[in-house]
Amino acid sequence: MTSEPIENADNAELPAAAEFLPPVEPPSAKFIVQLFVVPGLIVAAIVGVWLLFGKLASAEQDWQALVADMKSSNEHRRGRGAMGLAQALAVDQNRKSEGPRLTTNPQVAQELSALLSDTLKSSSNEPVVIDQQAFLTRTLGLLDVPESVLPVLREAMKDTHDREVRKNAVAAVATIAHRANERGVPLTDASTLEELANVSRDQDPLLRSLAALTLGFFPLDLTDQALTVLLADADANTRANAAVAFTRHKSLKAVPVLRDVLKSAAALKQAGPSGDVAPVAATNAMKAIGELAPLLDESTRSEITNDIATISKDYPEPRVRLDAAQTLMKLRASP
Repeated sequence: MTSEPIENADNAELPAAAEFLPPVEPPSAKFIVQLFVVPGLIVAAIVGVWLLFGKLASAEQDWQALVADMKSSNEHRRGRGAMGLAQALAVDQNRKSEGPRLTTNPQVAQELSALLSDTLKSSSNEPVVIDQQAFLTRTLGLLDVPESVLPVLREAMKDTHDREVRKNAVAAVATIAHRANERGVPLTDASTLEELANVSRDQDPLLRSLAALTLGFFPLDLTDQALTVLLADADANTRANAAVAFTRHKSLKAVPVLRDVLKSAAALKQAGPSGDVAPVAATNAMKAIGELAPLLDESTRSEITNDIATISKDYPEPRVRLDAAQTLMKLRASP
C-alpha cells in the first residue's frame, strides 16, 4: 500500500508518519512528578539534613571565634558574634540527638560568664552597653552549667544594675532551674535563693513577680517562706505568680489567691487596655486549678467551677473563654 505524501514547511515530500511512528502522547502530570519533583524533594531533604548537621558541627568548632567577635571593638562584629552564638545555643538546646553540646560545654559557659562579668563592671548607662548586658544575661539562660553561670547571674540581679539587665537575669535563672527540674536534678544553690529573695522585696512589682515565678522552680522546702510572703504582695500579678509557684508543688496554699483571680475574671465585662496582664493571670489561674483539681474539697471545687463557667461564657477574650471551657472539662472529669 502506497502512502500519501505530506508536505513539510519547505514543501519537501515526506511519507505519512502514521505508518512509521506510534502516536505521540504528552507526558502526564504523574510522570512529571515522578521524574522531577520526587527526586528533587529527596535531594532537598538530604541537603537540608547535611546543612543542619554541618551547621551544628561548625557551631561546635567555631564558638571560640564567635566569642572573640563578641569581644571586638567593632560594633558589627560584636553583633554578628552575639547573634551567631545565641542561635547556635538555641538550636543546640532544642535538638534531640546525642553527642557533644554547646549548652553543657564548660568552656563556653566560662567564656560567656567572664564576658558578662566584665561588661557588668561598666558604669556606663549608654543603651548599647545595657543592651549587651541584657543580651548576655538572656544567652546565659540557654546554658546548663549552673556552677559557672549562676554566680554572674546573681551579680546581674543586684539593684546596682539596670532594670532590663536584672529582669533578664531573673528570667535566665528561671529557665535554667526549670530545665534542671526536667532532668531530675533541681537547683538548691543557697546564694542564688538569697539573691532571689532580695529581688522579691524590690520596689519594682515586675521584678517581684518574676522572682515569685522563678522561686517556684526551686524545692518548696527552700522557698516556702518567701513565697508565702509574696502571696500577700500588694501587686496582683506577683500574688498570682506566687500562687502558680505553690501549684507546681501541689500545695493548696495557692487556692485563696487563685479564687480571687478567678472571681475578678468572672466579673470582668470589658477587655482591658493593650498589655493588660489580667487575661494571662486568668489563664494561669485556671491551669493551676486544673492541676489542683483532685486535691480540692467539694465546696471549694463547686464555687470555683461556677466562676470558671461564667468566664467560659462571658469573658471578653475568646482565648480565655476557651481555656475556661477546657478547665471545666478537667474539673468535671476529676474524681
